[in-house]
Amino acid sequence: MNVDGRTVIVTGASSGIGRATAHEFVRRRAHVVLASRSRDKLDALASELADYPGRRLVVPTDVTDRLAVEALVRRTVEEFGGVDVLVNNAGVGLFAPIATGSLDNMHHLFNVNFWGAVHCIQAIVPYMRRQRRGHIVNVSSVAGKVATPYLGAYSATKFALTAVSNALRSELAGTGIGVSTVYPGLTDTSFQENMLREVDVPDLPAYLRPAGPAAVGQRIVQAVRWNLRDTYVTLADFAAVNAYPLAPALADWALRIFWPSPGARLSVEGTPFEAIGELAEPSAADALEPPSESP
Repeated sequence: MNVDGRTVIVTGASSGIGRATAHEFVRRRAHVVLASRSRDKLDALASELADYPGRRLVVPTDVTDRLAVEALVRRTVEEFGGVDVLVNNAGVGLFAPIATGSLDNMHHLFNVNFWGAVHCIQAIVPYMRRQRRGHIVNVSSVAGKVATPYLGAYSATKFALTAVSNALRSELAGTGIGVSTVYPGLTDTSFQENMLREVDVPDLPAYLRPAGPAAVGQRIVQAVRWNLRDTYVTLADFAAVNAYPLAPALADWALRIFWPSPGARLSVEGTPFEAIGELAEPSAADALEPPSESP
């Protein structure tokens, strides 16, 4: 799909991969709808993009709220006459053990990473069917192919998103709607600092070098332009994912030996193992503010 003049919704657009993806689409003259929970960050991003061609629409949205997601898509169609691309990027991380981790945190993780994506898909597909065109990009992770210690719940959400992509692609065959899955590995964003954590997150070893968010944004745009089924950001990511099935026992041993060990178990305000991270809901003011548009 040629993205010039197309309308693109990017969730999780306020930072990291979502922010970089918005930049990549506007450079290719697309109209971009910026969605996340933080209006201030979205407005700042819209201002950054003001000199590029096309239009920007800011719609503060919590993807765990199905009605808010439906309103996001409806507002997009009202403003632009249709919607061509959905980038399902909103997500949260969790660093916690499976056996003793907080179930509340795991439920929250699935609400954002899995159900948030499903809400967006169900809201947008009817419009794309009527247009007989569209493209959906689900931003999974290398963790959606290889589960690592203390990221098991996060990996489970990304494995689930991979399954959704694969099933949806077959279900939408012949409708003109493409489905891509992008698998970033370690990325140089604030994701690790902002993730929920029940144990101290160790520093990554020097040999693990993250990719820049711009590289991920470029791959997302390429997935849309070339209708790619699956795409990886670096050769190392591709190699790691494809090597794992060849010798899974050896790979598990290597993860136990070389993967950073967690630090101390954390607690908040005397409640053992409660998550530390950005769990705050949007303010009432954010929820009630109307969308804003940039020329």
